[in-house]
Amino acid sequence: MIHGSTHNKFNHAGNTGHFDGVNVPDYEAILNCIRCGMCLPQCPTYSIFKVERASPRGRAALIRSVADGKLEITKNFADQIFLCLDCRACETACPSGVRIGYLIESARSQVEQHMRRNPLVALFRRVIFTWLFMRHWRLEWAVWPMRLYEKTGLRKLLHKIGFFSLLPKQLGFMEALTPEGLQKPFRKTLPHELPAQGEEKARVGYFLGCMMSLLFNKTTNATVNVLKRSGCRVVTPKEIRCCGAPLMSEGYKFKAETLMRFNIDLFEKLNVDYIVTDCAACAASLKEYGEIFEEDPEYREKAHRFSRKVREVTEFLAAWPHFTGPALPASACGCQGECDGKKKRVTYDAPCHLGHAQQVWDPPKQLLRRIPDIDYVELPESDWCCGSAGLYNITHFSTAIKILDRKMENVAKTGADIICTANPGCLLQLAYGVKKYGLPMEVKHVVEMLDGETK
Repeated sequence: MIHGSTHNKFNHAGNTGHFDGVNVPDYEAILNCIRCGMCLPQCPTYSIFKVERASPRGRAALIRSVADGKLEITKNFADQIFLCLDCRACETACPSGVRIGYLIESARSQVEQHMRRNPLVALFRRVIFTWLFMRHWRLEWAVWPMRLYEKTGLRKLLHKIGFFSLLPKQLGFMEALTPEGLQKPFRKTLPHELPAQGEEKARVGYFLGCMMSLLFNKTTNATVNVLKRSGCRVVTPKEIRCCGAPLMSEGYKFKAETLMRFNIDLFEKLNVDYIVTDCAACAASLKEYGEIFEEDPEYREKAHRFSRKVREVTEFLAAWPHFTGPALPASACGCQGECDGKKKRVTYDAPCHLGHAQQVWDPPKQLLRRIPDIDYVELPESDWCCGSAGLYNITHFSTAIKILDRKMENVAKTGADIICTANPGCLLQLAYGVKKYGLPMEVKHVVEMLDGETK
C-alpha cells in the first residue's frame, strides 16, 4: 500500500486545491476511482447509512473535490473521512486498485493540519497520539490503574452493585472492553533473547506490539513458545516502539515516521532473519515501511530490508517447514479428561489488517485445521469488519456496535465453542460481543491454539 512521503511525491498532477503542507493526497491516485460501485456492498458504513458520502467512492469524490478547490476542509468533510473504518475491504473488491486506505490517511493528515478542532478534543488527541503512543513506558503507566482496579476488587464490587448500568452506554462499553486478569506488561518480563528448542533454524526478531504486551500475556507467551518449538531463536528488543499504525490511521503520519525510523534502526542492529509479530495491525504497518520511506535517501534501503523480513505469525508458521504443529494438551478437546470427549468446534474471524491489508487469508485457517480432533467450521462473512478498527469503537460507538451486531449474528450461527482471530482489537471486540450476546464460547488468538491452549 502506498502512503506517500512528507514531500508530496505523489502530487504529479499539481492539483492541491485546499490541500497543503505534508501528506497531500496523490491526485492521480484519486482519479483511479472509476465509480463502478464494486466497493459498495463491501463497505460496513455504507451498509448502515446507505448514502454515497459514507461509501469508499463517495469519500474518494469528497477528497477530489477538496483537491479541485470545490470543497474546503470543514467539519462535515472531516466527519465523513473519519467515519471510514479503514478496513480496506473496498481495496480487496476494487478492480482499479484504488488505495482508499492511503487516501483516507492522507486526508486525515490534512484535517489535522488545517482544521480547527474543539480545544479539549485537540488537546486529548495530541496527548494520545503525539505523547502517549510515542513511548512504551507511557502506555504501561496508563494501563497500570486498570490492573489496580481489578486487583483491589473494585471492579468486582462495582459490577455487583450495578454501577455501570447508571452510566452512559459508551462508558460501560469501555469498561467492559478491558480484559480480566491483566498481568505485568510482557515487555518487562520477557528475556531479550531465548534459544530455540533443539537445533536452531532461524534467528527471529519478535516485534512485541503495544497492546499485545499490555493486555494479552497469554497470547504473547504462546507466540514465543511456538517460535522456540519451531527451531527459532527469539530476540525481543525491549526498546521497541509503537509500529505507527494508530498514528497513521488518525492523521499523525509525521509523528509515526519518527517511531518507524527508530524501529528500523533498532532491528538493523539485531541481524535477524525474520521479524515476526502476532498483531495483524502491526504486521500491516511494518510491511509498509519500505514504501513509506521510498523517497528518503537515508532510510530507503534500510526500510525495504526491514519490511522484507516482516511476517505475521500465522503467515510465518504456515510457510515455515520446521513448524512441528500444535502442542496438544492431554485430551484432544483440551479439557484434561473433564468432559465427555466431544470435539471442540472452532471458527475463525479474519482481521481486516491481516486479510484486506496484507491479503493473508488462508494461513490461519490452515494452521487451525492441522489441530487434531477439533471441528473447524467456516464463519459466514469472516472478512467483514467487527467494528473495532483501532479506536473506532470508542470514537464511533453506536456505528461500531451496529457493525459488531452483524458480526455476532454470524458468529452465533456457527455454534462454535471457540472463535479465533489474530489481532488485539478484534480479540477485545469479539470478547465484548460474546458477553453482549451471552454466547457460550471463548475468544482466542490462533497462536494460543497452536500452543495447546484449547481449554
